[in-house]
Amino acid sequence: MTAWRMSFRVGNQGQPMWRQCLEFGVAAITYWPLGDVDLSRHAKGEPRDLWAQLQPAQKASLRRVAYEMQAGDIIYVKQGPQIVGKGVVKGPYFFDRRARIVDRYGTAWRHQVPVEWAPDFPTVRVLLGAEPLTVKQLTQAEVDQIESEARTAVETSATKGALEGEVHVAEVEFRRRNRALIEAKKAGSDYRCEVCGFRFDEAYGEIGRQFIIAHHTRPIASGPRKTTLDDIALLCANCHAMIHTHNPPITVEALRARLRRRFDGQPR
Repeated sequence: MTAWRMSFRVGNQGQPMWRQCLEFGVAAITYWPLGDVDLSRHAKGEPRDLWAQLQPAQKASLRRVAYEMQAGDIIYVKQGPQIVGKGVVKGPYFFDRRARIVDRYGTAWRHQVPVEWAPDFPTVRVLLGAEPLTVKQLTQAEVDQIESEARTAVETSATKGALEGEVHVAEVEFRRRNRALIEAKKAGSDYRCEVCGFRFDEAYGEIGRQFIIAHHTRPIASGPRKTTLDDIALLCANCHAMIHTHNPPITVEALRARLRRRFDGQPR
């Protein structure tokens, strides 16, 4: 089994063709003047006069797709400094007479190998050198580096998703259990923001009457605990948003002090 790093772009920085290859389950490449030549009908390196017109890097890349890739080989998809896909070669080179993959200039990418692309390979940032090769054979160390970064990305994503799920469940549970407490907090207030003093009904009339946002001053994700009236602050939408610009959130006292300094003309 050989591992390859392959770019799917028109030129160095042009149109990416990776998504089309993913759609049709292939890895594709093309170079003029061999773009319309079925290499499976010629001996290796023939037609020689046309191969001679390619640059050395182009020759090497096309040769690898046409003659060297074998079933079971791995292809990693390169886009800039990232690896964005992975697939397993399922068979030998073939010439796509149907011209299913066409770039924006109308050029068909007919030189292909069938590939089973992994549907869930994560995008990872891996620097593998700056060789001007569309298709490059990878060392075992480079493969290990890619796979290590991919495992880390998957684990990080799973952890983040779990944490976000825990926070969501905790928030729903908090609101369900503490609805009466929140209503009691509001009923005993004048519905003014505890940071800036804004009152919705003074600005918006009847539609703003008895409207205020309940803010839990202790992070919900910190774990279960008994909630008291002192753990709930009543805020306007602006101050609530400003408190959550930081993680952990800014305290009500700190935001109030910041606002006071702002209106006093003092440095923030």
